[in-house]
Amino acid sequence: MARSYTQRLRAEKSTQTRAAILAAARDLFAEADELKVDQIAHRAGVSVPTLYTHFESKGKLLSAVVGEVSREVGLFAGFDRVWRCHDGESALRTMLETTFRFWHRAWSLAEFGLRVRRIDPELGARFDLLDESRLGHLVVICRRLAQEGRLKTRTSPARAARAAFALTTPYVYEELVVHGGLPLSSAARIAVEAALDAVIRRGSDPVRSERIDWTKLGLRPPAN
Repeated sequence: MARSYTQRLRAEKSTQTRAAILAAARDLFAEADELKVDQIAHRAGVSVPTLYTHFESKGKLLSAVVGEVSREVGLFAGFDRVWRCHDGESALRTMLETTFRFWHRAWSLAEFGLRVRRIDPELGARFDLLDESRLGHLVVICRRLAQEGRLKTRTSPARAARAAFALTTPYVYEELVVHGGLPLSSAARIAVEAALDAVIRRGSDPVRSERIDWTKLGLRPPAN
């Protein structure tokens, strides 16, 4: 009984320490140009070795923060809606709208990424992985649009995905919302419609299906 109680206390303390480190890291995003583990440890009230015990590296700490923020703002629920769409155009639209809402609701994290990826190779590589994941999701959707015969002539799924990706980056959000002062709804509509126009063949109609046919696409569903 005593051993079980001690183990439970240790687990609770570990959870609290992890939460304190994540909160400290997020507090620094608005002001920092880099992720300094000594500053985070100091703000969290732990030692640097303790921080590394929980997260091993700055990259893994950043990944944990991204996961936490993504859950809070409903990003994974948005992705779930994407994969349940009945046609490729709806899936693409939902994906891009979800992305733009994420930039808006997690702007301190996204803005930190814009600043830090040029000066910190380790964190830059983590943000590159996030970009690759988003691009991979878009490729899946654009393969579905190709399967439906809706991509523009002589446009491959990979090229279409890159066009949609480029038109909905945090840089675009920053220009339209942060600097341009547009409401989120207006900015998202501009970006999403531009992306759809760049990808989908004019005059083609949605092709309804119950779900994405992963077998025909030769892929597994992207992991959240």
